[in-house]
Amino acid sequence: MADLHFGVVQQNGRWIIIGKNLKFGAYARRSSAVRAARRLAGQAAGLPVTLHIQDETGRMLPPQRLEPVV
Repeated sequence: MADLHFGVVQQNGRWIIIGKNLKFGAYARRSSAVRAARRLAGQAAGLPVTLHIQDETGRMLPPQRLEPVV
């Protein structure tokens, strides 16, 4: 089964959601972008999602595996 990877990263002072062929949103706060990414993952049609989040210092946190919503 395929799984999806989304990331929340800072670019030009805004937080965006990225993925394969995806660049979505421009949020002022990282927490808002993370909530939106989790909502997006919930729409992944039963596929598992791995969420990669950048912290405020630019370091990538360990990936979070989100189980599919059935």
